[in-house]
Amino acid sequence: MPQSIRISGVAWRYARALSDLAAEQGVEEAISADMEALAGALEESRDFAVFVASPLFNAEQQGAVLDALASKMKLHELTARFLRVLAENRRLALLGEVIAAWRQLQARARGETKVEAITAEALSAAQRKKLAAALKKVLSREVDIDNTVDPDIIGGLVLRIGSRMIDASVKQRLNALKGALKGV
Repeated sequence: MPQSIRISGVAWRYARALSDLAAEQGVEEAISADMEALAGALEESRDFAVFVASPLFNAEQQGAVLDALASKMKLHELTARFLRVLAENRRLALLGEVIAAWRQLQARARGETKVEAITAEALSAAQRKKLAAALKKVLSREVDIDNTVDPDIIGGLVLRIGSRMIDASVKQRLNALKGALKGV
């Protein structure tokens, strides 16, 4: 899931329920590993992504495929049951959103803040480290940076921290200058 995903309220509720059950059973790490494996499968397998999003399969068909997938991927029993519940409730198409919500919930539990940094070119490891240190100082907590590349911003960066957005891109500055010149 390289792009930022909008997470629906329904996906948040499923992710919270899974998080609560995982915490209750003490299996957060195993479920996190499963969520990452499923995210990888969604990214790498077009067939799996189409299957998950398709309304053409009924809940029984989805359940059978998910049971086979869980067995093959050696997913934790809780993850397998959770996937089955998504299928039975006709919410399997939300899997990508649920994974994104799960990641955010786990980051919060670790005291981290998820930050999306949109840049014209990919950040180097040194730039990412320097940005994380600066943000940690400002936010007073650990920061997990998700770098998205958007050449349209020309230069600079746009930061998304929760619902806040800080736009320090060249594109934004040029648009502001253009607006100021029109007013003259």
